[in-house]
Amino acid sequence: MLPERALSIPVALRPFEAADAPRVAALVGERAVAEMTGLIPHPYPESAAEAWIAAQVPDRAAGRRYTYAITPAGDTMVVGAISLRPSPTEREHLGYWIGRSYWGRGYATAAASTVIALAFTLLDLDRLTASRLTKNAASGRVLEKCGLKLLRTEERAHRGMDEAFCVHGLTRDEWLALSDASAMAPQAALAAGNSGQIG
Repeated sequence: MLPERALSIPVALRPFEAADAPRVAALVGERAVAEMTGLIPHPYPESAAEAWIAAQVPDRAAGRRYTYAITPAGDTMVVGAISLRPSPTEREHLGYWIGRSYWGRGYATAAASTVIALAFTLLDLDRLTASRLTKNAASGRVLEKCGLKLLRTEERAHRGMDEAFCVHGLTRDEWLALSDASAMAPQAALAAGNSGQIG
């Protein structure tokens, strides 16, 4: 089980609340955000955000998916989201998005590196994967900064056409061998007994 909250400057991770639905709909309602993801539809109605948030509580309780709101550290305003599927039945373990106005601030890298540390420290995972549209170079840089290596490229159906996707991966041993893994692991371990916060 992963903690409900985590802190890793410059971001904090927390559960989504029903009141976040309008904010989520506004952020992913931008075509530039939705089109860079594999699953988010466009247009994106507020009712879809409400249903998505409501599904997160049972998913977390069952250990199927851990979804976090990404906020700036010291703030509660949602700027993005990140999800981890410990046992994905299809596709990959890790997915995330950041609102367009908040691109380039390091939020995705901080959130992803935190969730990866928590996953390898607190869950029985030997490897972790993530995919991105090949044209989404920014997401590729995020994954590379987090230590995920390019495993393969493949064609997938995306919004009515076939598009190229890159699949990245990282094993537990590779994560432990990263130069900063020795610092990340103790911080993540603290989350279980320190009010779910790391940082």
